[in-house]
Parts: sequence; C-alpha cells; structure tokens
Amino acid sequence: MRPRKMEGATVSDPYFEFIMQNGSELFGLSGNPKILVVDDEPTNIRVLTDALNEDYDLVVASSAAEAMNILEQGDKPHLILLDIMMPGTDGLQMCRDLKARRDLLHIPVIFITALSDSKSEEKGYIAGAVDYIHKPIRLPAVRARVRTHISLRGMLAHITALNRELKEQIEKLANSGQPGNNLFERVFMATSEGIILLDANSAVIAVNSAFSRITGYSEKDVLNMSYANLSKDIDTQLNLDSVCKHLTEHDHWSGELHSRRKSGELYPELRTISTIRSTNNDVTHYVVVFNDISSVKETEQRLEELKWRDPVTGLSNRALFLTQLGTVLKFCTHGGVSTAVLVVDINNFRYINETFGFKCGDLVIREFAKRLRRAVFTDDSIARLSGDEFGIVLAPKQWAIDDAYRVVLGLYDRIQSSLTEPIQTDDNPAVHVEVTVGAALYPTESSNSPSSALQHAETAHRSAKAVNRPFAIFEDSMSDRIRHQLQIESELKRALERDELVLYAQPQLSPERVLYGLEILVRWNHPERGLLGPGEFIPLAENTRQIVKVERWILRKSMEKMAEVHRTHPELRCAINISIKHFAEDDFVAAVENLLAASGFPAELLTLELTESVSADNLEAVIQKMQALRSLGCTFSLDDFGTGYSSLSRLQRLPISEVKIDRSFVLLAPNEPMNANIVAMVVRIGDTMGARVVAEGVETQIHADFLATLHPHVCLQGYFFGVPQPIETFMDPEEPPLS
Repeated sequence: MRPRKMEGATVSDPYFEFIMQNGSELFGLSGNPKILVVDDEPTNIRVLTDALNEDYDLVVASSAAEAMNILEQGDKPHLILLDIMMPGTDGLQMCRDLKARRDLLHIPVIFITALSDSKSEEKGYIAGAVDYIHKPIRLPAVRARVRTHISLRGMLAHITALNRELKEQIEKLANSGQPGNNLFERVFMATSEGIILLDANSAVIAVNSAFSRITGYSEKDVLNMSYANLSKDIDTQLNLDSVCKHLTEHDHWSGELHSRRKSGELYPELRTISTIRSTNNDVTHYVVVFNDISSVKETEQRLEELKWRDPVTGLSNRALFLTQLGTVLKFCTHGGVSTAVLVVDINNFRYINETFGFKCGDLVIREFAKRLRRAVFTDDSIARLSGDEFGIVLAPKQWAIDDAYRVVLGLYDRIQSSLTEPIQTDDNPAVHVEVTVGAALYPTESSNSPSSALQHAETAHRSAKAVNRPFAIFEDSMSDRIRHQLQIESELKRALERDELVLYAQPQLSPERVLYGLEILVRWNHPERGLLGPGEFIPLAENTRQIVKVERWILRKSMEKMAEVHRTHPELRCAINISIKHFAEDDFVAAVENLLAASGFPAELLTLELTESVSADNLEAVIQKMQALRSLGCTFSLDDFGTGYSSLSRLQRLPISEVKIDRSFVLLAPNEPMNANIVAMVVRIGDTMGARVVAEGVETQIHADFLATLHPHVCLQGYFFGVPQPIETFMDPEEPPLS
C-alpha cells in the first residue's frame, strides 16, 4: 500500500513498512543510518556531503536512473534527499515511481528545491515527500530535518512494533477469558507510550498512565467517551473519516499529527491504530498507541534558524516572509519596479480566544487566512507573522509610487469586503471580524532591507491603532512620532516614580451657580520642559497600558486631597476622568474600593467620568464593573457627549448619572443655530435618561446668559466661573475660590 501525504499527516500501512526479514527489521538503525542523495549539481552534493558524512553513510546518484539502479541492487537507504529539477526524470516523477512500489514506498523522501511557493510544495507532498530543504542549502537546516525524520522513523517503528505486540497479547488474553482490569494491568502499565483501548463501538474502555501524563486527561475524564469525541481537538486538517475509512480497509493506520492537551497546548505526536478482530472476523477492539514527539520537533527548531510554515494556516511564517520580501526588494531595486508591504491584524482577537476558546480562535485564524488569500492576487505573498498578525507583500510591478498607493487602497477595500460576512464557528455564535492595516511602499530612499520594510509597515499599523483608524500608510514622520512616544513613555514612568505629576481642579456649579463639585485635572511638572498640559502626554499614555498607572496615581492622590477638603466642605463632590483601558483591568473595582477605604473619602461624592468609547468593546463586562462601583456609592458621568460614534441603544444601558455637553458645542451655541440645536438635543437626552446635565466651556457672560435663558436647569463649568488651579488652592478651610 502506498503511503502518502494527506494535508499534514503521513498515512501508511505500518505492518508493511516494517517487514521482518530473518527476525530483524529490514531497516534497523544499527550503525550509521544510510542516506541516498540524488542531485545533478556538484555544488549541492558537496554541501550535503559536508553536512552529513560524519553521522550518516551517504550514497550519491546524479540522476533518477542512477538512483533507481542503486535501489534495484538492494542497497536500501533510511532516507532519500531528492533534487526536484534534474535532467531526464525529474524528482517529482522519481518520487511517484518510488511510492508505486511496495518494496520502496516506505523510504521517506525529502525534496531539495529552490521553489518555496505553496503550489509547488503541494505537488511534492502529493507525490509522496515528507519534507522540503530549500535552496540555498543551509547546513543547520539540513542536519535538523534529516535527524528529525530518521528519529521519527525509528520512533514509528517502535510504536508500531508495540502496537503489534499489544494486539497479539490482547487477542490471547481475550481468548483466555481473563477480566479487563487484569488485561489493563498486564499490558498497559509497562510502557511509556500513551495507549488507548477502544471497544468495537470506538468507545474508550481503558487508558494507561502514560496517556494521562502526555495529554493531561485522567482515565475518569475519558472513560466511555467515543474516540471521535476524544479526537475532536486534534489540530490537523487530516479528516477523521479518512482515517476510519483507511482503518476499515487495512486494519492499520499510522501518522503524524498535532493533538491538544487538556490545558489547550498543541503538541506533535506519532499515532498508530490497529483493529482487533474475533475468530469470526468481527471487530472486538481497537488499540491506539501514540508518543509525544515534542522533543524531536523542538530540537529541529533549535537547530534550524528558519521554520518556514505556520502550522495553523499553512501560510509562510515570519522567517520565510522576510526571505520572500528580501527577494522582492532586490528585484525592485534592480528592476525599476514597485511593491508594497502590509501588516494586517484582527481587532480584539484576544477577546475571541478568551470568550470562545483556543479551538474557536484557531478556526477564526484559518478562515481569516483564507479570506486574506482570496483578497490578494495569486502572485502576492502572504504570511502569518504572529498570533493574529499577517503580512502581505505585493508582487512587484511597473507602478509609479502613486499607482502603488492606489493598488494598496484597492487591496484594503478587498480585504474589508472579504470580511462582510461573519465567520461561522462550530458551537459558538458567528464572529464579526474587523481589521487594522498598515502599509509601506517601496522602493524608497530609506533602507530597503526586509526587516526595515516590515518595520515600516508595522509602524504604520501601530500609528493606525493609535488614532483608532483602520488603515494607515507609512510616512517618514511616523518614525519620529513613534520615537517621541517612546521618549515620553520613558519620561512618564520616571515622572510617576518622582511625583512629577500635579493635580489641578476646576469648579462645577449648580444651576443656581453654587459650587457643588470639582473636576480633577492633571499637569506634568516636567523637569526640562516646564508645566505640561494633559494634551501633551495623556494621549500618548492612552496608546499603552501606562494610562492605567497614571490614572491609579491620580485616583490615589485625588482621594487623599479630597479627604482633606471633605473635612471643611463635606458636600463637595469630586469628578475624575477614567480611560476605557482602565475598565479592562481585572482589579479596577477592587482598586477603587481600596483607595476609598484608605482615604476615607465618601464613595457617594465620587464621580468617574467616561467617554462614549466605553460602550465600544465588551459592553457586558463594562456594565458589570460599573454596577459594582455603583453599589459602593460611586456615580458615573458621560464626558464629551456627542463627539463619539456609539449608539444610543448601547449608551442607555450604562448606569449614567450625569451627561456633560462637550465644550466645542457650548462655545459656538450662542451664535450658531446648529450647535445650539445640538446643545438642546443633549439636554433632552440627559433629561430622558434622568441624568444631571453639565455644560462645559462656559467661557463668557454670553455663554452663561445663553444657558440661563434656554436651559436654566443645566449645571455649569468653564473659565467664566473658574480656571483650573492647583488642588491645594481649594483646601482653604473658609471657602474654596471660584476664580
């Protein structure tokens, strides 16, 4: 029977592969393993010989005909390294010829090729190859791949022999009528390989301790479970139905695949399955023997500098992508053509993994990769760079840079169109996917190295994320902005350590123009640049988790200061701005509760100000945390209302006690009817929600009179009533100042 590559796993007849001659295996690994090298290029032969001759016995042939003649003489190797492009019979045809012969089909074939596209590799796997070595030949890669496949053949021989022995013992024990638990103790416990015993209906009736050690599942977890259900998390495109079909026809199956432990971790394994039949030829049991081959694969990874393929999507990975990108950039430099590099990621992919699990996350990644592949042209290259991040390099064309820009915009539109339909999942709701795209055009006057080209695309991608845009093109100024952000991040970390931030406050007045609260604001007393307003560092902190540290500092200091103010002005409220990123912190509610307790400031006087973006992501979790804080006594204010894009249907679900009209509307309302109408609309919405309405931006008498005439029940805040001042100014025991 012919072994073949079936979408990532080798299917074969183990009882034929390891034919016994005179009581010993035909290809026992005594002495040095033998390798047949088939290549017509002397340079390749010399490189391969240098790489392998110390550890292996090498036989060299310069053509397919010569190699077949060597094999006909009975000099069978453990492995064949086969060049694809050769005069006469090429490597693909020779591999097909090998796999058509029962005496040669078991010999693993690794192709040597300069072709790295997926279609060429697919042809090789269909022909029967187990792996590829890409030109230019790199010695660590050659040694690692050869050692891996020879080790795997030895391991497969061992577990096949063990499976055969178990089958024979089970048949004897079954005929002797001994009970099943005795069978388990005598047969299963003496091996380090994982063993599963199934009944005729493919239900698990026993596993050994090695099964639990390898998978993390106890016998109790899997007992009486169907084999199909036990194998549902196998991360391979190998169809379980095809395994069952092969098992029905041949009573044996063996292959390499990826399984998932109970923890969710993927690991590679070799697996064999045998059918046990009664004297009447009825199926009585199935024996599954498997071994974790992580150590073999990890050795290959350590020795081989480049791993070429992503196991989940089958796409190129980051290493191969950089190699492909380097080739394209050289062609652009010397051929007078242009290209573009794009970085694409899924927004909030972490939420998908955490909510629906790793299996669903892998499914989304695979489907997303398919849609990306359909969006690009066939000669473009696409790779999975990491996690949910993908890279695309366009095939170089005779474009001007402006034309390349339009081509990139067209690709972006196709990517967006491909995501119109949600991704269907097995047991979970359909997932709607949105992306962020960063792109860089080439050639440019700056460095054209693959790493810098990819870095430029990633810089554009980060820039798009920073301003909440779905798409951005790299510009030289972006690098300056990123450097500036990194500098600010470093200095802000130091500022928190040295208490360089200072608290300011601005009065908030009731409709009767009586002071009822303070909005806490922050300034940075920079040692070199002087006093900086929040606009110079808060937006940069928002781009990172640093905003959480800044706001924790503000919360702590504000509670301490307001606790002092509370002693002399017990009715005075305090409002503090909170970022949506703070809501993502698991300990947010506990942190606020602890700070209130430590300071003694009443929770009932604390208002947390949020923007409309708080309703954009993971709304249920946000509401849960708001309700928890509200139960402590805290209230919430919706800041800058009307400037965001969230829907009222989402906002009305939030437990909001206050709505603030953005100052931009208030400033223009007295003279511009459109802004006056917006102010009136926000007031009506606040009244409908039963929330207090605060108008920011009351700068002049005209603004104050406008609000007093048309909206007399609105609270007031702005420079007309008081400019932001250091919070210590409001700690006067007599009366906090209003101007």
